[in-house]
Amino acid sequence: MRNEKKIKTFFLLMLLAIILLSLLSLSLGDYSFNLEESLAFISGQADQGTRFILGDLRLPRILVCLLAGASLGMSGVLLQTFTRNPLADSATLGVNAGAGIVITLAISWWEISDPGLILYLPFIAMLGGLATVLVTYFISHQTGQAISPAKVIISGVTLSTILSSSMIAITGRVNQNKLTYVINWLAGKITGNNWESLALASPILLLFWLAIYSRSHKLNILSLNEELALGLGLNVKRERQLLLALASGLVAFSLSLAGNISFVGMLASHISKRFLPGDHRLTLPASMLWGALIMLLADTITRSFLIGSSIPTGIIISIIGAPYFLYLLYRTQK
Repeated sequence: MRNEKKIKTFFLLMLLAIILLSLLSLSLGDYSFNLEESLAFISGQADQGTRFILGDLRLPRILVCLLAGASLGMSGVLLQTFTRNPLADSATLGVNAGAGIVITLAISWWEISDPGLILYLPFIAMLGGLATVLVTYFISHQTGQAISPAKVIISGVTLSTILSSSMIAITGRVNQNKLTYVINWLAGKITGNNWESLALASPILLLFWLAIYSRSHKLNILSLNEELALGLGLNVKRERQLLLALASGLVAFSLSLAGNISFVGMLASHISKRFLPGDHRLTLPASMLWGALIMLLADTITRSFLIGSSIPTGIIISIIGAPYFLYLLYRTQK
């Protein structure tokens, strides 16, 4: 009973923190609004200029941060369950690089102003991310043996390096506008902060969330010893393949909105497991909340305190996440 009360308090505090940070992020920026003006906008009583800045510019960006951060947080739990490795993240498994290479190719062929780019880019990114992580899986997997966490990470990082080098070669053949778009995406600058992209991606991300959360019980079994999971009647191979597809699609759709963001999934997953027991029914939503909070906090810092610096949100997250990754690597080796 006591643990149940602590869990409810944890989720309530997380939701409150996200609401307060969203309100703060709505108010801060190149031009700051006070709390009264922000509340007037929320209640529909703001003037036209305020509605344009908050409703057309800042609110879509906040929603992108929340959606992408929550999705990346959930994917961190999935990928760590899949690999049995605390270092697993969409970047270390090659999903980011796979999505990035097809996004770069698509931008080199399409005009940036083409509505088709907004419509098809998330689906193209999903295919690229899925294809890359499948290659990573097959390189590191040996028939009849359990997955080697070290091999998965090494294969993913190696493949990411190869694909990232290929992106540089492709961008050398595009015009300046397209090159700027690709560079911004690679650096983690939010690119899908408009209502059209949100209208397309939001329902699909919601379907991914529901599909993944509905498998919480199977994820709990999958996190056990492989022989024990088989003994409990779980089709481990099929479940891993489905898990891989869901995680890759979720990440790729998020990256098409938020740019090349790394470490959010790893950070959100680890922080959640420090506060909650290892039940996926709890860690999945908790990681989503932490992911949304980390993403929105980094973006708010970028927009509010680094005005004029042109530093993308992804750089701020990497500054936070990279040292933590090295700490985990050291602790894992030890």
